Order: sequence, then C-alpha cells, then structure tokens
Amino acid sequence: MVAPGYRQLAVPAIVLATTFLAYHLIGGPAVVADGGISAGALAVIRDASGIGVWLALAWLGARSVDLLLRRLALAGQRPAPPPRLLSDLLRGLLFALAAIAIFIFVFDQPATGLIATSSVVIAVVGFALRYIISDVFSGIALNFDHPYRIGDWVETSPGVVGRVTEITWRATRLLTRDGIAIVAPNGLIATGRLVNYSEPEPTFRTSIKLSLDGAVPSERAKRLLLAGAMAATRAYPDLRPDVLVQDCGDDGIHYVVRFWVPNYGEENTCRDVVMSEVLRGLRRGGVVLAMPKRAIALSRDGRADTRRRTALETLVAETELFQAFEPEEQAVLAGRLRERRVERGTVVVREGEPGGSLFLVAEGALDVRLHVLNGNETTVDRMVPGDLFGEISLLTGAPRTASVVAMTDAVLYEMCKDDIHPLLQQRPELGEPLAALMAERQQHNLNRMQALEQAANGAAAPSSEDLLRRLRSFFGLTARS
Repeated sequence: MVAPGYRQLAVPAIVLATTFLAYHLIGGPAVVADGGISAGALAVIRDASGIGVWLALAWLGARSVDLLLRRLALAGQRPAPPPRLLSDLLRGLLFALAAIAIFIFVFDQPATGLIATSSVVIAVVGFALRYIISDVFSGIALNFDHPYRIGDWVETSPGVVGRVTEITWRATRLLTRDGIAIVAPNGLIATGRLVNYSEPEPTFRTSIKLSLDGAVPSERAKRLLLAGAMAATRAYPDLRPDVLVQDCGDDGIHYVVRFWVPNYGEENTCRDVVMSEVLRGLRRGGVVLAMPKRAIALSRDGRADTRRRTALETLVAETELFQAFEPEEQAVLAGRLRERRVERGTVVVREGEPGGSLFLVAEGALDVRLHVLNGNETTVDRMVPGDLFGEISLLTGAPRTASVVAMTDAVLYEMCKDDIHPLLQQRPELGEPLAALMAERQQHNLNRMQALEQAANGAAAPSSEDLLRRLRSFFGLTARS
C-alpha cells in the first residue's frame, strides 16, 4: 500500500479559502457600494458562499480523516487498507454536520424545528429499516473492535469459513477455499460466535483421529503414527507433529495425530499429505485401522511370526533397491533380516566409519546428517518407514557417507554382506540394476545438498559404471556375456 501524502488536502483547502473569502468580502457593504450589486444578489452570493464554506470544510475534514486512517493502517503490525465502512461513516457524519450547520447558520433556521420535523421521519424510516440499521451499527462495532481484517480466514457460523475480501456497511464478503462467494450480514457476525484462523498467527494446530486394534501396543502404535506424520515434513517442514492416546472404545484404541499447518487455506492439502503418509506407514508396519465391532482373536505365537514375516516380505518387496529380485529371492532376504531397536537420539551409523550393512526403516523416523567443510553438521534428509540407508557400504564396502540419527524410537532391520552375497553369486546380472539405482540415489542426495559447500566446490556423484565396478570387485563377481 502506497504511503499517503498531504497533496490530497490541497484542492479542498483552496476551495475552502476561496469560498471563505467570497463569503466575507464579495458580499460585503463595500462591494455593494462600489459595484452597485442589489440586495437580492448580495443575499444569493452570501448564501452560496456560505454553503460553499461548510461543504468545503466537510470535504477537507473527510480528506483529513482518510489520510489519518491510512497512516494508522500503515503503522499497524499488519499493514492493510483501512476499513471502507469506517471511512464512509466518518465522511457521511462530516457532511451531515455540514448540512445542519448550513441549515442553522446560513439560512438562520432554529435547530428545534429541524429536530421536531426529522424525528418523526427518523422513527418511521428506522422501524422499516431496523435490520439494515442493525447490520450497519454492527459493522461499525466490528470496525472498531477489529476482530478480523481483509485477508483473514474466519468462520462466521458453524461450517461457514472463508477469506475476508470486503467489509461493507452492512455485510462482510467471504471467499471459500472452493471459490464460492459468501455474503454474511454484520448483525449475525456481531451477535454470533466468530473464529479467526489468522489471528494471532496464520499458523494453527489441527489433528487427525484414528482407531487401531487394541492388540497393537500403544508404544508401537504411537511410533508408527509419529513416523508417518514426520514423513510429511518433507513437504511441510514446520508440522511439528506429535501423537496422543485419546481414549478406548469398542473399535479399539483412539489416537490423535496433531500437527501445525501454515494457514487455513493450505489445511486440506496439508491434512491429505499427513494422512497419506500415516496410512502408508501403518501399511508397511502391517497394522490396519480398527473397524467398529471388530472381533479381536487371540493369536498364537506361530500366527504372530507369520504376520511378522509377511510384513517383512512386504517391506522388502516395496523397497526399490530389491525390486529387481524375484519374489522368492525377496522372501529369502526378508528371512535373513535382523531386527534392531534403537532409542531416540541414537547414532545408528556415523559418517566416515567403515560399514558393511544396510538398514531398512520399519518404524520411526531418522535424520541423515553430513559434515560440511567448515565442520558443521547439517541435516540433508529424513528416513521414514519404507526407506533404507547404508546401501553404498553394503554393496561396495565404502565407508559411511553420512551419519544417521534416530529422531524417535525406531525399529530397523539390518542386512549384511553375507545375507545378499549368495543371491548375487547366483545371479551376477543383478549388479547392474543395483548399481544404476545406487547412482540414482547418490545423484538425488547430491541434488539435496546443493546448498552445502561440497556441492559448491563441484562434487559429482559417482556414475553407474563406477558403482557397478566397485560392487563386482567387493563381491568377487564376474560379468556374464
């Protein structure tokens, strides 16, 4: 908004000065004597110039009020155009006072007659327009209290939410997230419950409620749900999610996933991302949502082992690195995985240390951190259920390229060289897709680190051919013609 200036006061000030001089000089006795102006013409000039004085004074006052309101709006914490309703009200009041002054001082009419004549008219008109008048005065009160401003997201009545686009004399205009225009009378807004989603800050916290089977331990359920919500921080970094147990019911244990959204306009998109990631994390963990009146059967250890093995096979099958393997080979790899539980804050692998295994993330969230040239450690990625890390060390024997730290309690599955070596010996051709995928992941990681000093110095990701050569050397494989 452009800062207001004083040039807008120049024209009404000139008009005021001109009419004032005309009122006091042109219609004076000297003009009558010198110019031979008749008494009737003199009266017309004086009346006209008197009317001009009061109207010019009201005009100057209206311009001054506009200037003051604009300056006050610019000086606030949230600069915004001044309310048009308040400006119109003050303008109308100034011209109404000017009209009364003209009636009394120019035409020499008593104020009592004006009041007596207008009181009946005011009573009749007021009764006929009582609802409109109520809306107008409610709008005046709203403009003084400022419960919302242009651009705020507000809920004027249950289920009616929109962004304020205009505040007029009798109504507030809203635009919903679906592009629908709503006109809400100011009287209803002033007498009802108003929710402003943009004050005191545009960010606010919302939640998603889910029910899980009571057979799932609450610690594991909260870990799965939190990991899913943290996966959504890739799209919305400031979610700050947490998970609470709400209560229990016939359909299982009720959990609440809470998170912060940037503003009300993005709530649906943010909620969709969080819900999608939470459901994906539950599916990868072999946990389904509880249904009402669902029969809960106690399973023997053998069935529990079968469910665990099925979940691990699904985890391996959905991992991109192992999709080149046959289903039977994926089942073999799943059977060789070793579970590793880590607590929050645990450094699972450390940058630069030797390593010969990779880790599949089943539950929890972990941060990938790198040291830049100045020695500071920077988070470059986040691992969530379904992700893996350490594949370069497993397949080439290279030292760890980054540190991985658990941000929550986590469940990982570790795979060592001896677990995958027999399969690669039987099918050496698997080395090519593995090397290609490693090269793609390395390039992806490098793209995420472009702001770091090593990227600025021209660091390049190893090529697929280079990684394939290192993989064959590490496992002792020979290329088949």
